[in-house]
Amino acid sequence: MEKAYSTTCIVSNEKGEHYLQTIQGRIVPGSPFVPDSSASIKLAGGFPGLTPDTPFFLSPTLQLNSDLTILSEELLRKLAEAELQRQQRVTVRSYHVDVDSRVCVISKDVKKLDSFVDNYGGVLDIEPLLLAGSHPEHPFITDLEFESTSPQITLRLRKRAPLNKEKCTYCGTCGQVCPEKCISSQLFFDYSRCSWCKECEKACQEGAIDIYGVEEIDLQVPAVILLGDVNLELPDDRRAIYRDDQLNEFFKTIYSAEIQEVVCHNNSICQYSSRLNTGCGRCVDSCPHGALSRGDAGIIIDHFECQDCGVCMALCPTGAMQNGNFGDNVLLGYLKEIAGLLQGKELVIGEEAQLHNFWWQHRGQRYENTFFLEFNSLASLSLYHFLLFLAAGAQRVVLLTDNQVQITPELIRQTSLANTLSTAFLGHELVSQMSDEEYVSRADQHIFQPKAALAELSVDSNRRATISQILRQLINLSEASLAADTLDGEFVSISCDTAGCTQCLACLNECKVQALQADEENLSLTYLAGNCVGCGVCVSVCPEKVLTIETDVSLDGDYFISQILAQAEAVACKNCGKVFGTRKSLEKVMEILAAREKVNTDHFEYCSTCRVIKLFETEET
Repeated sequence: MEKAYSTTCIVSNEKGEHYLQTIQGRIVPGSPFVPDSSASIKLAGGFPGLTPDTPFFLSPTLQLNSDLTILSEELLRKLAEAELQRQQRVTVRSYHVDVDSRVCVISKDVKKLDSFVDNYGGVLDIEPLLLAGSHPEHPFITDLEFESTSPQITLRLRKRAPLNKEKCTYCGTCGQVCPEKCISSQLFFDYSRCSWCKECEKACQEGAIDIYGVEEIDLQVPAVILLGDVNLELPDDRRAIYRDDQLNEFFKTIYSAEIQEVVCHNNSICQYSSRLNTGCGRCVDSCPHGALSRGDAGIIIDHFECQDCGVCMALCPTGAMQNGNFGDNVLLGYLKEIAGLLQGKELVIGEEAQLHNFWWQHRGQRYENTFFLEFNSLASLSLYHFLLFLAAGAQRVVLLTDNQVQITPELIRQTSLANTLSTAFLGHELVSQMSDEEYVSRADQHIFQPKAALAELSVDSNRRATISQILRQLINLSEASLAADTLDGEFVSISCDTAGCTQCLACLNECKVQALQADEENLSLTYLAGNCVGCGVCVSVCPEKVLTIETDVSLDGDYFISQILAQAEAVACKNCGKVFGTRKSLEKVMEILAAREKVNTDHFEYCSTCRVIKLFETEET
């Protein structure tokens, strides 16, 4: 074992060319890594958590594979270049959020509201609102409703505003004529004493007073506190609304924070339809932190609430929810760059802390059939990732875990899906979880040999299309099939009552994964079950209600081949013979028009061009 810390790095020369070099340096945990070399380092093996603020990229993957596996210098250089490209393509946006101490405090009790302002006015920027009583410094509210709670609470309110300050000349007449003396020298109208006699209005020559006057205000604040017995119609999302006994919880939210937007959303392949408010919503329904919601623009991520737990990214069937540190497109490019490095290997995946501990405990040992890969969130791994690693040549995937790694129910589910499929088509489980000691000491070191190499994948932004490519190859190689009911509803199929289908193709509009397509030449609706995520949007929008989701399907060769779901009889123009529609759609239109009076339908059996000609001929005659 070497006595000094050394690492492999990519160094750039004056021409900008990269070459591999081994360097030594001084490591002080918590401080930047200081290399002995003065070379221009682009990336080095290392651990960012150990030596933060190092002025070049640090790669745990490169560190472990350089020190603990058997790779030639050429393969190490290939890995280092791939790691550099991976780091340069990280899309995580980081920014600082300052303390926002604004809060709206609502109460019926003047004394409680006064006391709260006195106690916390120096700490918080308070917007006090009274629902009863009267106070010169606290507005009285006549109407109040919550408009929304994302990202801030929006309150629509009406407050009493009897005085137009722009018109007032401060002549004092109103105060003198008021029989109850409820208008103060500060022009405060004390409604608790007012008899509504309107003498002040009559006396004001400037017309500055309207005793019933109100002002409509939209108020936006990050939080609301309800003091005492306040009964209001509150929104469903009440995370930022607190009562008297929840002040400690409120004060926990008043802090500055560094936000990293690790989770990002790609609406172009998301199967939630904001226009129809239907479709896939697995991410929103499963988020344990309430950081996701449905909105007019699609799925909304509240990065302040997001804990980067990985659940939404793991269960998203299309890849719309992405890990900005290692997104799908980056991973596909990465695996292509390291082609050959995984072939026949056992892929050990761990988060930085677990890989760092493995390296620390077992440095000096060599693992011939192992490749180590750092992945910032094991919980965000899914069936897509496991099959992709298999396609890249890995024969088994080991998730390196300890009591610090969050093993979510969704990760367990995704692992189970991968193992069910691999057992059926390969004869062994693909994924397992182990601690570093279990991995080192286990008796079974056998690496399964592939039955045949998988063909190169065509890049697709939709996860399900990539999964389909891999499964289709596995099915062809194994000549096996698998009942989908063993896969927790992950694979489904759509059936169509062809007798009722009018070929309106409304189902195509929201299918972003292209499971449904139109064959214009054959006037048919085609369906590729392998691409379908079972979101149900097509079922919801079908005006004839002829589409149904089927779960009793079999994963075999036919499942991944495009099938004709419905085919229509063509309608040709009576004049020129051009096909311009389908018989059922024409009959549907004619049926609707038949119910209306004085609608001439003679020209509907012509194409759009001939129809115009016929209309002009009719007008001339």
